Amino acid sequence: MKTTNSLFKALFIASAFAMVLIFITCKKEKTSEPVNGTITGKVVAKNNHTPIGSAQIIAGGYSTRSDKNGNFTLEVKPGAYHLIIQTGKGHLFKTEMDITVGDGEQLALPATSTVLKQDGNMAYIAGAYDKIETIINDSLGYSAFPITVNDLDNDSLLGTFEAIFLNCGALNMFTLDSLKYTNLGNFYQNGGSIYASDFAVEFLTGDGNWRLYGTPFNNQSKGSGDHAGQFSILSTCTTPKIGGFMTDSSLCCSKSGPAGLVTNIDVLAADLVTALGKDSIDIEYDLGGWEVVSVVDAPFETILQNNNPGAASVPVAVRTVSSTSGSGMIYFTTFHNNPQSTISPDVQNVLQFFILNL
Repeated sequence: MKTTNSLFKALFIASAFAMVLIFITCKKEKTSEPVNGTITGKVVAKNNHTPIGSAQIIAGGYSTRSDKNGNFTLEVKPGAYHLIIQTGKGHLFKTEMDITVGDGEQLALPATSTVLKQDGNMAYIAGAYDKIETIINDSLGYSAFPITVNDLDNDSLLGTFEAIFLNCGALNMFTLDSLKYTNLGNFYQNGGSIYASDFAVEFLTGDGNWRLYGTPFNNQSKGSGDHAGQFSILSTCTTPKIGGFMTDSSLCCSKSGPAGLVTNIDVLAADLVTALGKDSIDIEYDLGGWEVVSVVDAPFETILQNNNPGAASVPVAVRTVSSTSGSGMIYFTTFHNNPQSTISPDVQNVLQFFILNL
């Protein structure tokens, strides 16, 4: 009996010791598992002080977006990464670097390394009412080169740019033709991006040259730039436009907008909401006769929309839907980018977002 008790005690002690060993081993294995690290930083423009919201930060299979102040935090497993900071498709603005994140490390990237670099060439055509180039060159610190309407005849020249900015009033002293429309269309289909403001929609959908304004069709003067060839149907968009490389069934406007402040415009695009930190803004239309969008359809989507009483959900800014077809992006705003009155901070931020995300 005594021997049996001794054996039982020995077995009990051995079992307890084994359990302790298993516990210690498991505990060691658990604590030896790698702890995720974090990458933090602030994305700013080349001028080093304008924060860039909604920039995409990519490290391997991990990604996030910067907030309206340009700040971001990205959690990753320990390891070496090729970090990419970009806006839009990354063909215009992109910063790349190699980093290593240690076990549980909080890696704060220095401000000098998170400046968003310009990676593509941009051009602009000067306008009578707008100066988008002042935001590109002065506000953000990037470079855009001046070209003329007649330069659109040069397909090889256009091929040296990744984006072209078209200001309202650029056609005051010029007429578009089939070659210019063809070259712009090819530029877009081959991956080039385009921004157009207000009257510059004519570069996209046609200038109706020459138009009928109560005079015989063969004896008319250059009108104010709507799509159709007859005044009586200018606002219907039911007949083919004259000129352009985008159809009136996808985007059609008429110059009928009144001057004044439009409040509580809805921001419909999620990435723009992230960049602004809000889903509603006010826009001042300082001049009458701005382009009112009456038709918008594929490949365009509405990103800013006036839902005020009587506005009938009128789009005030649209863009083409991003695709894998190889085409670029088009942004069109019915409002000016350099109004005679001061641009509001919200409009400034919207325009900066459009520039950076082409």
